[in-house]
Formats: sequence, structure tokens, C-alpha cells
Amino acid sequence: MNYNLLEESWIPILRNDGHADRVGIRAALAQAGAIHRIAAPNPMDCVALLRFLLAVLSWCKPELTNEDRKSLAGAKGIPSAWLKKLDEHEGKFNLLGNADRFFQDEKTKAKTRPIGDLLQEFPTETSIAHFRHVRDGDYGLCPACCATGIIRFCAFANAYGGGRYTSAINGPAPVYAIAQGGDLLQSLLLNWSTTVPKRAPPWLSNKPPTLDSLDIPTAFAWRSRQVWLGALENEAEPCAYCGRSARLVKQMKFTGGWKPPFKTKGQEKKFWDQDPHLILEPRAQRDEADENPREAVGDSPAEEESPSYRPTEMTTIGFPSPGNRVAKHARFWRRALAACLLRHDIASGTATLAAITVAGPAANKGLYQDAAELSFSPPFNHPAHAFRLLNNATQLLTGVLRQSTQNPKQEHGNRKAALDALSPALEMRLRNVLARWLAAGETSLDELIEQVWPTLEAVIASTTFGSPLRRREAAIRAREELERAIARLAEPDKDKEPLKAFGRVNSRKHQ
Repeated sequence: MNYNLLEESWIPILRNDGHADRVGIRAALAQAGAIHRIAAPNPMDCVALLRFLLAVLSWCKPELTNEDRKSLAGAKGIPSAWLKKLDEHEGKFNLLGNADRFFQDEKTKAKTRPIGDLLQEFPTETSIAHFRHVRDGDYGLCPACCATGIIRFCAFANAYGGGRYTSAINGPAPVYAIAQGGDLLQSLLLNWSTTVPKRAPPWLSNKPPTLDSLDIPTAFAWRSRQVWLGALENEAEPCAYCGRSARLVKQMKFTGGWKPPFKTKGQEKKFWDQDPHLILEPRAQRDEADENPREAVGDSPAEEESPSYRPTEMTTIGFPSPGNRVAKHARFWRRALAACLLRHDIASGTATLAAITVAGPAANKGLYQDAAELSFSPPFNHPAHAFRLLNNATQLLTGVLRQSTQNPKQEHGNRKAALDALSPALEMRLRNVLARWLAAGETSLDELIEQVWPTLEAVIASTTFGSPLRRREAAIRAREELERAIARLAEPDKDKEPLKAFGRVNSRKHQ
């Protein structure tokens, strides 16, 4: 049994009519106009599979003219004439069999491991939860899920496991921002790289690239693991991941694969700064109200030479660890949006941008504990002043609450904790405020005050000791301080663009 990935149905998709299905590589490209999007249950798979399809396209047709783009408007999918390389190298996409296998190396000296190592949902010896180890060797994965697991490692791979494993091209826990169109064909067009490949793609060569030969197909289809799948079982059983009945693979050889062709120093993050899907932020940035800088997650504590090609003032963004404060999780959308604004280079053409999807793992020291995804709707043409106003306003809230007390010089940790607990509802209101501001083309300080105030009022009500009069007095002081503080944000500053032109201030006393 060969199980050729060009033809077998293994990529989970959602069609434009709402029907869930699975397709092979050739059908995904040829029918892209009828497919809404890749619809894997794990957001990391959606990113990795789309990047893999883009790698295939960049290899098949590295040059895409404006006429080519126009010819795809309203098309059913990618023309078969553009995909001739798939026919020429069809044998390289066999997942199983005795000879050449897709993304596998028969000569690997790795130890035999349970098939669950392909998917983070199955705990390994480096995971926190070990209870599933009693079933190692009993459960199995169908070939479709095996292929999905192999491709996931192209974009996401942790570097833990006693030094055996290597991270993906952009480190253990990157976040990627993917431009999404109205259908898969538009999404492919929005992200299609037209740079000429410098080397054979990873499905044709086991040889890792040098820094000079690193290109888009290689980065998008990075081989983070050496794998050799075991034989299929004789009888069909339910797949432990997708539940479909099939002949399963239960064992494999599995170890680290390619190392990124650039070195880092200490705990610096590894990333290829030419990756168009990475979103970057200034290095050593601190989240608002956080007293400690973000933890940098690297491959190894060993000190190495720092690369000279990469700008040292920028670094990759990552989702908060599951154990981080509630407020850090709640406001991550603002951190991600700020990073998207810094690097907004979406390709122009006939495709229409519907959204930008931000997805990646939520990790604790590189061990994947969750996968997250959020979506931003365009336009991104004029939110900079509005976004800065939201950020500045939220940084004032701890100080506003402190001024509402009779002892403003104290920390008042109970109020800070209450503000943290109420941050998800506040961030949802702020996101709605930003959407309305973008639609209207102007900001309103009055609306910002009205959306922030319920959170402060709830904090005061739950943390002010004494009689109702004391709570009312604290609320009055907080309201007055909030209005003064936000009004000051609109005052012209010699170092910043004045915000006054974008909004209005009508200070009102709390009734």
C-alpha cells in the first residue's frame, strides 16, 4: 500500500456549501475555488497545511504574473498545466511502501516510538500528563492523520526531549499570521510567493539547507523530524485521533530533524526573518502592568554565536503560556494586532482579503499544552491612532483605581487582582469599540470612557470596604480621575501624533 498524498483524501476541508470533506493535494489545488478553507480540528494544522500547499505552489509555478492572477478570478482552482511537476514527481508523495517515502528517511537510526508522538494531543515522556502511556502500542493513527502529523512539524515543533529533538524553522512556539480570502483559492493567491526556489524542496531531498539556499518552499515545508512509519496493521480499527475506521500505524522511528541554519545566543528565539507569515514585535517589550519581561523560549541553553543577518531589535510573538495571568491572555489580541500592523505586507492582486488568522501553540517552556487561533477583520488602513488610544487608556486603569482610594500610595493588590479577573469582558468591549471606530473613521473618547467604566465600577464595588457611602465616594473619585486621564491622552504631545483631531472630549461628572 503506497497511499499517495496527491490523490488520497487526507486534508480536512470545509467546502463553500458548508460540507466537511477530505481531499488530496491535487484536488485541494484544482478545486480551491469551491473550498472555503482548510478545516482541521487543530488550528496549528490549518496553518501548517496551508503553508505546505503554498510551498507546493511556489515550487510548481515560481513566477506568477498579473495576467496569471487575473486568469484565476472566478476560477474553479489552479490550472492543471501549472501543476505538471506533481505528475513528474508523483512517486515522491507516497506516504507508505518499501521504497522512497514522503518526508521519511529509512536510514534513520532513531529508536522505535509510539505513533502518538506525531501529535501533541498524545502525551509523550516530556508532557505533563502521562496517563495515556499505558496504551502505547495499542492505539494507532490512520494514514491521513499520520500525514497531517508529519506536516504539522513543518511549522510547529518543540525542541525538548533530552536534546534529541529540534525545533521548527522559527523556533518552538511561533505564531503565524495568515491572510484569508473568501475561499481557499483567494487565500492561496494572497499568500503565494513568487520568488524563484534556490534548491530542491524538502519532499525531494533529505539534505538540510544552508542559510544561503534557504527559500520559501524549504521554510514552509521544513523537516523538523526524522520519521519512518511502521507497517500498517492487518485489520481495520478506529483511528485514535479522527475516529475513522482504517488500517492503522502504531509504531514509528522518530527523532530530531533539520536544525535551523542560523545560530542564536543563549535563550534568544530562533526565526527566519524573511518568513512572510511571522509577526514580529520589538525585543524585550513588556506587556502592560506586567512587572516581569516575557520569557524567551529557545532551543537550548547552550550559548552560540548570534546571527548578523537578523535585526536584533525585533523578535517573534507567541501566545501566552496557559499558566499566565488572565489579563495577559485577554489582551493578547491587542499584542497580536500591534505586531500585524508593524508587518503588514499582504500581497495585492485579484484576491479579496476577508480576514487575517493568527494561530499557534500555547506552550509552557516549549511543551505544547494548547493551540489557539484568533481572527482580525480588515481594514487595517487607519487604525494606528485608534489602537494607540486603546493601549494608552488601558495602561491608566491601575493608576485610576489607586487614586480612587484613600491611600493612593499603596499598591492595593486586591483591586489589581479584581481588574485582572474582569479583563476578558473589558477586552471584548474594547475590541468592539475598535471595530466601530474603524467603520466610522473616527475615534470617540466619550465612548471609550463609557466602555471602560463598567469594569472599574465593578472592581470598586467588590473591593471597597465599609458602607455604601464609601463605595459611592470611591466611584466618584475613580470616574473623575478616569475622565481626566483619558482627556490627557488627547492633548498634543511633541513626541506623538495628536489624538485630539480624531475624537472629542465632553467631560461629565459621575451622577
